[in-house]
Amino acid sequence: MTYGELFVLISKQWANVNDIKQLCGNGRDNARQIRNEIESDILKSGKKFLGGKEKKVLMSKVIDYLNMDIDYIAKMAMLEKEVNNDRKI
Repeated sequence: MTYGELFVLISKQWANVNDIKQLCGNGRDNARQIRNEIESDILKSGKKFLGGKEKKVLMSKVIDYLNMDIDYIAKMAMLEKEVNNDRKI
């Protein structure tokens, strides 16, 4: 996954199991476990959890859980875009 693709993915408001799977590079079971842990933390904090057909959690919670550096990802995505634009000339 390129930094540009990663930036687009983390720009989403909600994350499902497939999004978490892509971010972690792990299997579906591990992604589901991460989602369940985040969901549990949300419930323990006294906040309500949005249910539905497909369980989703806030992407910001996933980013915090995975300790991702958004500024670095954004910077690298911009550099990647500049390099790709220079190659097209």
